[in-house]
Amino acid sequence: MSNALSARFPRPQRNSLLLGLRPIQVALLVIGVVATASALLAGWTAFPRLTALCVAALCGLVAFGRFEGLPGHRWVVLRAVHCIRSWRKQQSSRANVLAPRRHGYLQLPGETSPLRILDTPSSIGAVHDPRRRRLIAVARIEGPAHLLQNSDEQDRRVAAYGRMIAGLCQSSRIARAQILERTIPDPGDGLGDWARERSLDTGTAAGSIYGDLLRHAAPAVARHETLFSFALSLDAVSKEARKYGGGVAGAMAVLDAESRAFQTAFATAGVAGCWLNAADLAASLRVAFDPAATRTLFSDIDPADAAPLAVDAAWDHLRTDSSYHRVYVVTEWPRIRATPSFLSPLLLKPGIRRTFSLVLQPVPVGRALRDARRHQVERVTDRATRKRIGQLETEEDRQQDADVAQRERDLAAGHGDVRWIGLIAVSADTEEALDEACTEIEIAASQALLDVRRLVGQQVEGFLAAALPFGVGLG
Repeated sequence: MSNALSARFPRPQRNSLLLGLRPIQVALLVIGVVATASALLAGWTAFPRLTALCVAALCGLVAFGRFEGLPGHRWVVLRAVHCIRSWRKQQSSRANVLAPRRHGYLQLPGETSPLRILDTPSSIGAVHDPRRRRLIAVARIEGPAHLLQNSDEQDRRVAAYGRMIAGLCQSSRIARAQILERTIPDPGDGLGDWARERSLDTGTAAGSIYGDLLRHAAPAVARHETLFSFALSLDAVSKEARKYGGGVAGAMAVLDAESRAFQTAFATAGVAGCWLNAADLAASLRVAFDPAATRTLFSDIDPADAAPLAVDAAWDHLRTDSSYHRVYVVTEWPRIRATPSFLSPLLLKPGIRRTFSLVLQPVPVGRALRDARRHQVERVTDRATRKRIGQLETEEDRQQDADVAQRERDLAAGHGDVRWIGLIAVSADTEEALDEACTEIEIAASQALLDVRRLVGQQVEGFLAAALPFGVGLG
């Protein structure tokens, strides 16, 4: 039996200017030093001197302080934007059910340009994003449980998955990809139908116990659903689209070809992928905003009805229709070597409605090499500066230097580069239940060796990125 595959995640890279400080921190530090020097050296009276010292202290607090897991300067911007939106009453929205509906259009909160689900002759449904100029296709993934396979089969599937992700970097056509795994309420109709087809006799002891179980437990169960989506860049495929007539119709032909390639990759990885049509896409989106809709949802829902009817955004949570939501972002992946199943404590946590999304952005080889060289220069400069001022080099500094050098070696050897972000959306029926579920999720994330941060001031944007398979979330 072969040893299980494992990998180590690189440390997050920061765009620093001097000794790990961001440009905004350096600017605030300079302002603080100038204000302090002016207060001490200039011949000012007491009040201007006190004002200058207060400005210097405030600059230092904003530059180096952390609030709710965020750097001080970032927290101040988010709090100011949140207050302005609240003052303008932009934190809540209600759908106008009397207004004429535009068939196929999704009126999503926070989106300045409406998305559109294309109703085409193709069996594949697509979401057209005119602002980002993308076409998005979504597949529902099904397959045997990874943990129940032997180690050789697990390694083979992991290698096939790695080849599929590496293939994203070989072409500029794919702008984003997303893997979304969620739990959604299941009304338990399938269990009831199974019992009725077999003429369950509730008069017997076993039948009575089974009937009680169906009445109490079946409506409370949840089922897991995995979605894979990719976003086709309309700018990158404009030449190919012209071969098929141009425009969105031509891009749809290219989307069909890409989906067939992914279908082959799914089969190689041992899973089956079924591409969602327009009606399936609308139903999937409706469930994301209103999980209770699984009990009343019709298969022929119009995309115009998939958006939420009511949205109320607070500082650290969101309410849409029948549910409360809270979104987390993964700030730190495991520092030690991790196996492919390291997310099991989080993904297999029972009794909680949650969505885990991994958004991937392929980085072109030329841009990736330039970024790697820039980070290499930053590390060399920081190392020289630390040596000049007598600051000791820490083990974390040496690890970051090794990660930057390893990244450049991998790129030079021909490997692709991918940016990624992990998001977790937790849902519940009440605000109290949401707090309890979030506590459980935070514990499960720590068991999976993840550091997560609750999003503040960005719950609407975070929910759209985490709960919807549109490949947003990386700016």
